[in-house]
Amino acid sequence: MAFWRHIDRDALLQDGWEKTATYQWGIALHPLGELNALNYITKAQGDIEEMRARNSGLSLQTLCNVICTYLFMRNLLLAVSMLYKRPKMLAGWCCVLQTIAGLVYSISSLAVYLPDGPSCRIALWLVGVGSSISVLCVGTALLQKAYLVHHHNKWLLGFGITLLLPQPIFTYIVWTSPVVMTPWGGCLSCYPTYLPWAKLAMDMPINLVFSISFLVVVYQQYRQFGSAAWKRLIRNGIQTMCFIVLSNMICMLCVAFEVFGMFSEFFFIFDWVITSILLVHHCTAMRFSTSEPHKPHTRNILHELDSIKTAATAFAGKSTAMELGSGHYEAYANYRTMHWS
Repeated sequence: MAFWRHIDRDALLQDGWEKTATYQWGIALHPLGELNALNYITKAQGDIEEMRARNSGLSLQTLCNVICTYLFMRNLLLAVSMLYKRPKMLAGWCCVLQTIAGLVYSISSLAVYLPDGPSCRIALWLVGVGSSISVLCVGTALLQKAYLVHHHNKWLLGFGITLLLPQPIFTYIVWTSPVVMTPWGGCLSCYPTYLPWAKLAMDMPINLVFSISFLVVVYQQYRQFGSAAWKRLIRNGIQTMCFIVLSNMICMLCVAFEVFGMFSEFFFIFDWVITSILLVHHCTAMRFSTSEPHKPHTRNILHELDSIKTAATAFAGKSTAMELGSGHYEAYANYRTMHWS
């Protein structure tokens, strides 16, 4: 059976398996989910074809986990470097936490081949926790940017926190779903069919609302005052938002429609890795953008000077100049706020 074929998850679970299952925190644990890779392969000792089949599925998953480990390690090094230069940057801490969670999962998934390595269930439970941590980190970083540029809007902050609260639901569903080991498929979670749609419904509003609310203000500042730094923030922000939303949508659709059969659930992890790369790239690009001098374009200055009417008195002229200066100061204050956030 090839890994890209359709999965009948109900067929993987025998009727009445809960009666003989062990329980932890009220959760039924399938016996096959309590095995690690080495134990699962050696249980077929004497049947060479079966051992090869079991090793093939697990080897494919291991290859993907090796790639994920490399990418998470790379992201962690970039995040730590960014955090070292700006330790008070909340987004930097979000990047570090997200990549550490990814490394914990990927290293644990590689350790399933060790004699006393973690079981298949432990590896998938780490996916449930780490994936939620990833979304919370991305949401927190985007929410902070939107909150700052909207002058500490409490309504936006409250609404953003409300959108982040349902994330533990994904962890709960993953933990309560039976975990099994199968030939060719490797370590699998028998999650309900609605899980990908539920995750998409929880993740997409977070990415869209926070990103759009941030970009609207940045675009307004660029239109009013103009500068290469504001333009770069817009371009980077739009690209990050689009890629995160697109990655989330494509990966969840691949899981929902089981595009690659048994291997489709790995798109939960692919979405996690891609989001980690995009978050680190976004924060790094923000740091480079905010390090540029904030100099308004000459055409913007001339446009505003043309809009100043001739004053009848010296006092009126002074007042107009002060208003113009305060506008630039407000833009600069917003810009520096993002720089130190």
